[in-house]
Amino acid sequence: MQRSGACPICRTNAGPVALREGEYSGRQCVCGVIYIDPLPAHPVDASIDHHHSVYYSAPARARVGWVKAFTQRGRLLEIGCGDGEFTAAAIRAGFTVEAVEPSDERATRAERTLGITVERALIEDSRLPEGRYDTSFHVDLLSHFPDPVAALRAIAAKVAPGGTVCFEVGLFSNLSPFWQRFVGRPNMPTHMWFFDAPAIERLLDAAGLKMIAMRRYPVGLSTALSTVLGSRRVAAAPDSHAPLAQGWAAAPYYRLHMFLRYGIGRWLPMGGPQTAFVAARHKTDSA
Repeated sequence: MQRSGACPICRTNAGPVALREGEYSGRQCVCGVIYIDPLPAHPVDASIDHHHSVYYSAPARARVGWVKAFTQRGRLLEIGCGDGEFTAAAIRAGFTVEAVEPSDERATRAERTLGITVERALIEDSRLPEGRYDTSFHVDLLSHFPDPVAALRAIAAKVAPGGTVCFEVGLFSNLSPFWQRFVGRPNMPTHMWFFDAPAIERLLDAAGLKMIAMRRYPVGLSTALSTVLGSRRVAAAPDSHAPLAQGWAAAPYYRLHMFLRYGIGRWLPMGGPQTAFVAARHKTDSA
């Protein structure tokens, strides 16, 4: 039986409908979060990833650079290492990397290729020691966690005092009607939550963390490109969540997609959909 959704920060469930897709609505909370309603009857399989490998490999150096801006070296915990694109870049940058990854197949590949330790688990169920890591990183997971506050608390518990919690997250809440036409379908229930920048700060606060930095990249160009191609695919196969480009065209398309995001995007004016690099520390750490 499906249950009503609620904001993961405020725990209220009476927000107006901002998005619709199939049987699901996205309700807008006053704190900035759009939350799914109702909750999916069955948990979404966290081991399934529809992103092309270039989504992880092309920006890997930039993502590692963000982590190194706050933690130069030491133990890094990666949440959801996949096939290890970020992992490899972090190792080259001098980090000792361990990871949690729910897909046994991908965990095995990362271990064999990179020689790291990968726990087959969700971060909420991880049995890795608390306070072991100097920093952590994950990409595009906050909108997928069943409870993002609980997940951030679990991540924070693994990071030692004085360490940093770093991640990348999409900012797709509170968009103007102009941008709503270009962002395409929300892909619920795979995406359960949508955030804006103030909501991320509130989310961190609820998890016992304080934001120390955020770098935002406008992604309107890349989002519009995806929407144009995606609208054609949806018309042909409404239930498909496969990558937009496949076969020989996939890698060039996604390299262009990433260049529009992180290359051209960094020079565009703020506004519309964005992706953000975030860094946070424990509230109890001194300033």
